[in-house]
Amino acid sequence: MHSLDMPAGWTVRLTATARAAVDRHRWDVLVYGRDAPATPRLAYGSHIGDGDCEQRIDIPAQEVDCRFEVRVRHAAVDGTWEDDWLTIVDDVPDRLDLGFSDRSQAVAHDNDVLLSFVLTSP
Repeated sequence: MHSLDMPAGWTVRLTATARAAVDRHRWDVLVYGRDAPATPRLAYGSHIGDGDCEQRIDIPAQEVDCRFEVRVRHAAVDGTWEDDWLTIVDDVPDRLDLGFSDRSQAVAHDNDVLLSFVLTSP
């Protein structure tokens, strides 16, 4: 799992992209406010891959500073979900790109699934 901070008043555009031939993965983003860190304020998630290659979500501004927790998993042969390997692809002040892959696959790449977070100030 990876976490990142979102300042109060900022918005985030999340783009999830999967390689065309990638098997099914699942990504999840939980948004926690600094005022109540035990309970998520927002939760986003979706299956991606297996033909579904791009998704976008606009995360609205919050009135308090927030922390995002990010997780990507792949479907295992036995029907369970296993955590993917994380690679930080790009980390600059207003953008974070995280690559995920199933390292058990011989053809896995660092960014079988790419989650891109673009932060916009008020």
